[in-house]
Amino acid sequence: MENRSRCLIAAIPLILHLGGCVSSPGVQTDAKATAGAANREKTKPSPAVTPDTQGFADAVQRGDAAWQAQDLDRAIYYYVQAMDKSPKDAPTLAKMGAIEDARGNAALAEKAFEMAHSADPEEPRVAERLARLYLKGGKVDSAAEIYTQVLARDPHRPRALDGMGEVCVARSDYGQAIPYFNRALQAEKPDAAAVLTHRGYAKLRSNDLAGAEADLRAALAVAPREDTWRYLGDVRILRGDAGDALESLLNVMDTAQAFNEMGVTLMSVKKYKDAKEYFSKAIAASASWFEAAQTNLARVDERLRKSAE
Repeated sequence: MENRSRCLIAAIPLILHLGGCVSSPGVQTDAKATAGAANREKTKPSPAVTPDTQGFADAVQRGDAAWQAQDLDRAIYYYVQAMDKSPKDAPTLAKMGAIEDARGNAALAEKAFEMAHSADPEEPRVAERLARLYLKGGKVDSAAEIYTQVLARDPHRPRALDGMGEVCVARSDYGQAIPYFNRALQAEKPDAAAVLTHRGYAKLRSNDLAGAEADLRAALAVAPREDTWRYLGDVRILRGDAGDALESLLNVMDTAQAFNEMGVTLMSVKKYKDAKEYFSKAIAASASWFEAAQTNLARVDERLRKSAE
């Protein structure tokens, strides 16, 4: 079924430019609908001049119902049919992008949100979703450009402010990132757990461990997040509290992975002997982590040899 979805998404540009059609993924139409379509075709004054408003609304409604029922391939099918009747409809394209993003199809989600943004460049929610996808895909400059455009129109949008902070983090400019996160928290209705987590990570990377821990604890008080627990574990191991670090990490991973994570964090600050201890623990704790931990252990041994030379 997912392959059908991929084909439908891939057909979007052709639909928009040529008014093409796609085949239904097992969707059955009743006789009345077929007859109605035929009648509309006969009475249509001129092809592709005015959108089929009723047909568009029906297709969107069916797509929304399928999405709500978690029949995602069927939802995509109906949304594509809707665009065939009313090309370049930004909300419909955004719905398709959201479905593919949730399914982990980053390239398809990005394509849909690019087209939605092109159809309505001034809709900030679409722009922010596209910028977020760019950032996740490593297209940092493209994300920064879009966030900058959004903030030029509204300097107080919390998602765009948070996004620009993440852009600065991606560029290792932590000092510039923190003011963006501060402004996001001061804006109306921010995603406080996310922004506090992002600011906590920026402080962690700036070696402000006390400030990082305060932000991460505050984020967890709002809503538990996997990345928050992970960063808090990193903070605690760097502060020398191995027991609390392990406790934090065990909220989101097993013991062997936690030991490996602790070793990676210590290796990043050149505490190679301590890192070696945790990689050894990871190897002993689980055979499934043997290869990764063994690779990290070999790296630590190599760096220890180089530091001794």
